[in-house]
Amino acid sequence: MRATFYRNIKTLSGKDIPGNMVFNSYKDDTICIVRRYVYPTLTDNNELAGAKVRAAAALWKLAHTNFVRDLGVYARAYNSQILNSKSLYLSAYNVFMMGVLKHPAPITTIAQLKTQIGESVDDWISMYSLPKVNLSVALTANIAP
Repeated sequence: MRATFYRNIKTLSGKDIPGNMVFNSYKDDTICIVRRYVYPTLTDNNELAGAKVRAAAALWKLAHTNFVRDLGVYARAYNSQILNSKSLYLSAYNVFMMGVLKHPAPITTIAQLKTQIGESVDDWISMYSLPKVNLSVALTANIAP
């Protein structure tokens, strides 16, 4: 069926609450697809992933400001030296999450984080084989004072 819209297809993207329908545009806004909204089923993997992210977010708030600064220095150096133009820029939070979420179980305390990953950003870089970047300073600030 062919339909003509009185507005741009992009303006229709979203969810119609009473009808429980989802609208979205594809192929440079030339095709509009409408379907019923399907609620995803929760599994054990969803629960584990959610627990890991919640624990990592809580640890991020506890991290020392010098450690966060060092993560930011590494992320900026990575963005300028290694990153290709099609990828998204790294931030200090991205580097932190990459490290914490690689473990099979949630890391809930700073002490656990120190023993499993390391105390400084240099430890994180060597632990996860992150690409080496040219830095003028050593990233030795500890995660906790």
